[in-house]
Amino acid sequence: MKNRPDDYLNNGEDMSPGGSQIFRHSGHENSDGSLPENSCVYINEICAHFDSLYPGRKVEVLHEIVSEFVHIDVHVMYPAPEDDFFVIYTTGMSDKPMNVPQELECRQDWQFAELFMCLPSSWNPAGKMTQENFWAVELLKFTARMPHMCSTWLADGHTMPNGPNYEPFLAGSQLSAMILIGANPPRGHFIADDGNRINLYSLIPLTRLEVEYKLEKGTASLLNKLDEDGVSFVVNAFRRSAV
Repeated sequence: MKNRPDDYLNNGEDMSPGGSQIFRHSGHENSDGSLPENSCVYINEICAHFDSLYPGRKVEVLHEIVSEFVHIDVHVMYPAPEDDFFVIYTTGMSDKPMNVPQELECRQDWQFAELFMCLPSSWNPAGKMTQENFWAVELLKFTARMPHMCSTWLADGHTMPNGPNYEPFLAGSQLSAMILIGANPPRGHFIADDGNRINLYSLIPLTRLEVEYKLEKGTASLLNKLDEDGVSFVVNAFRRSAV
């Protein structure tokens, strides 16, 4: 098997110089927008898993009122004394299998996923509904819904710009794209009671220059670049570009 899903090639077409396959989507593809017959299928198992990773934290849920394709809730885990950062994660993305390419080896291992981000303790989820407070929540929800909306898939190493012109997520920020990063178990995935593998991807916001570097040099080179520049897994919305 390939080292990561990002290495998957589709007949060599539409490839970046760094070996990443490029997918292009426009609007809703092959879906009527309806919710799955069963919602919140894995919610208890997902919540229990995150509770085991980050024990003893206060947790609140930002419930989605109106849903399309899948019902996405965002769970907010408050900072702990030993880990002074928020963890926010989705439930509902895994209610439907993603449209993983038939040719991908062990494709069943990549069909179900949820997303999470780590935010600084200065973040204020209890504040007013401002762009500064909720851009990360909206990014998680949009990204979790996107593969179902566009009949595609997301996995470890996949990147996506915020629109064709790389619009900043937040005024004054250079961050305008994102990459999904998987880790080794238990943070990278768990096996649900029904035997399905639920992948957990950390969503890391990127600058346009960083995405272009990844497309030119490959995912591993970008991750090394971010590490060398001291980019933390706790999101700094106003950090400089590592490239």
